[in-house]
Amino acid sequence: MSFADVSRVLAQRVRYWVLACFLARLGLVVLLLRCVPAIVSWWNGETVLLFRQLLCMGVIGFICLPLARIKIQEEIRANEVLVISAMSFFLTAVSGALPFTASGLSPIDAFFESVSAITTTGLSTIGDIQQHSAGFLFDRAWMQWYGGLGIAVFSIGLMLLDMGVASRRLALNDSADSKDILGSARVHTRKLIVAYCTVTFFAIMLLLLAGTDPFSAVTHALSGVSTGGFSIYNRSIGEIQEWHVQLLMILCSLIGAVSLPLYYRLVQQGFKALFGNQEVRGLLSLSAVIVAMLTVFSYLEGSDDWLSNIKHSVILGLSAQTTTGFSNTDIAALDNASKLTLIFAMLVGGSIGSTAGGIKILRFLIVLRMLQLLIARSALPAHAILEPRLGDDYLETGEIEKALLLVLIFIGTVWLSWLPFLVAGYAPLDALFEVVSACSTTGLSSGITATSLDAGLKIVLVIDMLLGRVEFVAFIVFLYPRTWISLRS
Repeated sequence: MSFADVSRVLAQRVRYWVLACFLARLGLVVLLLRCVPAIVSWWNGETVLLFRQLLCMGVIGFICLPLARIKIQEEIRANEVLVISAMSFFLTAVSGALPFTASGLSPIDAFFESVSAITTTGLSTIGDIQQHSAGFLFDRAWMQWYGGLGIAVFSIGLMLLDMGVASRRLALNDSADSKDILGSARVHTRKLIVAYCTVTFFAIMLLLLAGTDPFSAVTHALSGVSTGGFSIYNRSIGEIQEWHVQLLMILCSLIGAVSLPLYYRLVQQGFKALFGNQEVRGLLSLSAVIVAMLTVFSYLEGSDDWLSNIKHSVILGLSAQTTTGFSNTDIAALDNASKLTLIFAMLVGGSIGSTAGGIKILRFLIVLRMLQLLIARSALPAHAILEPRLGDDYLETGEIEKALLLVLIFIGTVWLSWLPFLVAGYAPLDALFEVVSACSTTGLSSGITATSLDAGLKIVLVIDMLLGRVEFVAFIVFLYPRTWISLRS
């Protein structure tokens, strides 16, 4: 029997009532979360925004309450987890777009802003941010915060499906029954929520103690920990005069770019669990290299003020490496070498199990390890065996193939998304920067993303943000015909 015959017979389509039930339950969680910006709007007397938020909440409740009561007796399947993760971000973005229209945004711009928020990207078509109300600005930051939490939870769920090197490194196989995906996810979700709320509270307190305005401290902490990057200022955190405050805000992003499960391991095992992790060391090392390169390039472009160069490079380099999107300088004015450096940093991104985007540090380390093995084997006898290892972990063939495939898909998506911008006549490097920023959910912009951007190109960036957020596999499964229908030989 051929592979096609086996897959045709054994393939199990998703159960629609399971999707409806879990998506409805997630919808009710979103409904509760949307109470917070509604309260802020009410407190500020923003009646139009409050009405749109209440209308949105009413629609969510009307649809989700009956569906959430569906009883699920069987274990949830892997393809159902992937489809739910793909659909949840899209549906949440659709529901979040309605309140944004109260601030004068067109439907396409409101949807763009909502997708950018829930995927923790930070790209925005809005030119003058500071003209908008406090309720609107808080809503954006709050969406990024719970979008980041959702990303972390789903990433843990996806790791539980394969129990590969990522889950082993984060000690996710400590569950009593590793086959109980739903039960394991519940255990780790509770831990993640505690860790996420704790680091968020710590970030807010840190900014308040630094003398930051309370509203600025809360919104930037929410955007920073989620590695979202939405700011309440037109020039992002460059509007803030105190460099130490800028640095604290970007450190909040660095906290969010570290795998969240490491924080509850930190409580149990101390700092050895954190700094002994190879991904954390890789994140810090890459960040240092990126900052150094940006500093040198600034000097070569004629800027002799080393202190100023270092300050700008630290903020911009960490922002790109953590895929946050905070900036303190005009990206469009940077030299080509600096832009290419930032593109590389955004492509790699942060840690698996964090709120950061990109291909992730772990996959980048796997690619480097495979390249090292390829070179090493050229000097060995033909019969020599050299096991692929990453630190103390043995790399299974399937894990290597999956990592390489995801990197290839990521690069292919960037290339396909780049072409429409080239056809539209944008500068190649600026267009590449914008597309990579969207795919890696970073939010740094070369100046292309704006209200005047063609609607078709906005849709391209929206697709990139959604694909980059759920790491492509979920959407591939979503588009696979046998996910939805049973085919028999």
